[in-house]
Amino acid sequence: MKFIRPVVSTLGGMNARIRDVSRFREVSMIFVRYGFGALVSGISGSGVENDDSFISNPKRALEAIQELGPTFIKFGQILSTRPDIMPQEYIDEFQALQDNAKVLSFSQVEKVLIEEFGPDWKSFLHSFDEQPLASASIAQVHRAVLKDHTPVVLKIQRPGIDSLIRSDLNILLFILDRSLVEFPELRLFDPIGMFQEFRRSLIQELDFSAEFKHLERFAKNFEKTSIVRVPKGYAELSSGRVLCMDFFEAVGIRFAREKGYDMERVGENYLEVAYSMLFRHGFFHGDLHPGNILVFEDCTLGLLDCGMVGFLSEEMKDTLAGLIYSLYRGDHRMVAKLFYDLSIKEERVDFGRFEQDAMEVAELHWTGDSFQDMDIGAFLMDISFRAMRHKVRAPPSYTMFFKGVMTTEGLAKALLPEVDPLRAAQPFVEELVRNRWQPEKLTEVGTYNLLSYANLMRRLPISFGQLLDDFDHQRFRIHVEQQTNIAEQKNNNHVQFWKLVLWVSSLWMLLGLVLFFIPASFLYGRPIISVVLIVLSIVMQLTALFRTFFRN
Repeated sequence: MKFIRPVVSTLGGMNARIRDVSRFREVSMIFVRYGFGALVSGISGSGVENDDSFISNPKRALEAIQELGPTFIKFGQILSTRPDIMPQEYIDEFQALQDNAKVLSFSQVEKVLIEEFGPDWKSFLHSFDEQPLASASIAQVHRAVLKDHTPVVLKIQRPGIDSLIRSDLNILLFILDRSLVEFPELRLFDPIGMFQEFRRSLIQELDFSAEFKHLERFAKNFEKTSIVRVPKGYAELSSGRVLCMDFFEAVGIRFAREKGYDMERVGENYLEVAYSMLFRHGFFHGDLHPGNILVFEDCTLGLLDCGMVGFLSEEMKDTLAGLIYSLYRGDHRMVAKLFYDLSIKEERVDFGRFEQDAMEVAELHWTGDSFQDMDIGAFLMDISFRAMRHKVRAPPSYTMFFKGVMTTEGLAKALLPEVDPLRAAQPFVEELVRNRWQPEKLTEVGTYNLLSYANLMRRLPISFGQLLDDFDHQRFRIHVEQQTNIAEQKNNNHVQFWKLVLWVSSLWMLLGLVLFFIPASFLYGRPIISVVLIVLSIVMQLTALFRTFFRN
């Protein structure tokens, strides 16, 4: 909390719209109302003078966030998943954040519908319920019936919510930027990276046309299973601000036990659906908390609020498979290397110290027995937190996956004690690892690498000629100075030589990849590829050495 005062004290100096300043004053008044006046007292633009009140109370902080609106609620929900930077008592309280809001009048709702579909919007419907089914901070939901008597719901975006959220995001980003100037040690937690991912997902949630596409993709991914239902979207009454989809007559998963449902079956279905999205499909719900999961009488599930999603590419799956398999085999050094390779490094890292810390985490989670006994979610989060000490962090796409695994395990442990999430994850983890070594997968990867390398070979003569020409005219030297901001270079030929060696060595690496991934039978009768690559690399090195040192 201590960094907020020096940060927001300069808020008036930012190049923002009047709305941002007005919104900041509103935020300040809410701080005062809940006993946090000391955070904004005397700050230009806050409207608060000589208020030293500060109550360190997680419950009151929760209430303040609730009143601050959707941006702060969403951010609070993210903070509730970050035990590395938040005290446990705040995490426990913030996990109860509810996204509720004041009910919009029908005239406000109708105004949005007219703007999106014209004054005859009712012609698409048999009936429309003016009383909302639910009212949240971003949208309000109303029941309706289509002309063919299909029951649906209309998710209608609140007027002005887009500009309000963008205004709040401007304020949050400014605070984070200034906080890094005042307290550089906060960089350890990568607040800007966390904010950028938060901003991306929140802006994505504002685009209901994107959610419409997500519904279609989830439905396709689960078309061969009957344990989950995904609401169908209806394009004629959907847009960027309105989403029309099937109405589900079901209860939230929190209330399934009260209804007398078979909770073991509910739990099995939940884990099957969640782990299928995470480990198999590579396209998963990014906010699968209990409020977004429905349960039908037959114990099948329904998915809601699919605006926030995460992606896992085939390359990312391979990396995770290697990470998990290395942990299973007890190869802790490889665990450290793989995590280091996938991570973002803001500056030079002492790999030896990082490796030691990562190996300690791997040792802690290594069971030496089976996949079933490995808590994959806890391992991934623990190694991520430990890596932050070395200013090494996983990319946002991986972080979202880690959070998804932890959310799945956490919900199961809290609401579904009849099932074991670790045991349920075992076949999915084994499948992920096994698929990495399938002949078809190796052939696919090898073919991709071969085609990529063939394309490189086609461009190589021109690129190599341009490189040598840059050396002749010293353009390469100037480019390196501009990009790396090196003030002095005592031995330019020496620097150029090592830059070139690094460039040439990449060819050897590519060669190694090709030989590694392509099955041996594929190489029979084609040794000329390796010969050409090796000879070409040698010629390049000799030519570069001659041009660099004996040009004059």
